Amino acid sequence: MPEDYPDQFDDVMDFIQATIKRLKRSPDKQMAVLPRRERNRQAAAANPENSRGKGRRGQRGKNRGCVLTAIHLNVTDLGLGYETKEELIFRYCSGSCDAAETMYDKILKNLSRSRRLVSDKVGQACCRPIAFDDDLSFLDDNLVYHILRKHSAKRCGCI
Repeated sequence: MPEDYPDQFDDVMDFIQATIKRLKRSPDKQMAVLPRRERNRQAAAANPENSRGKGRRGQRGKNRGCVLTAIHLNVTDLGLGYETKEELIFRYCSGSCDAAETMYDKILKNLSRSRRLVSDKVGQACCRPIAFDDDLSFLDDNLVYHILRKHSAKRCGCI
């Protein structure tokens, strides 16, 4: 391999050596060796205002009911009219978004119940994909090439 790309090989080796030197000089090198739980304890002790459940932990809890679920399927099982023996792992979002209800959502519900809104159909947060897997390409039984875009969830959220 080095003989295929001699100029690039030297550049890569220089980069690797520089990175190793930088890591050896790093003041946080002891911190990286500790297990995650111990690092989190030390970080909480160093910054007590974030250790009482504030920050990202509260945000993450809002979507706890909305989760990504996976199932192994044949592409034909998707019901899109393709006849093929190709298989995929289909990921979808499921769960409740009740915990993600905002003050706005509560106000809309209250106004709807008291009949102060014209429409009594008030939307609520639902568990939906917020990112999708890469495109899926396959050949059907007739050797026709197909591409499925946005076919499977990658991340879920309450929308």
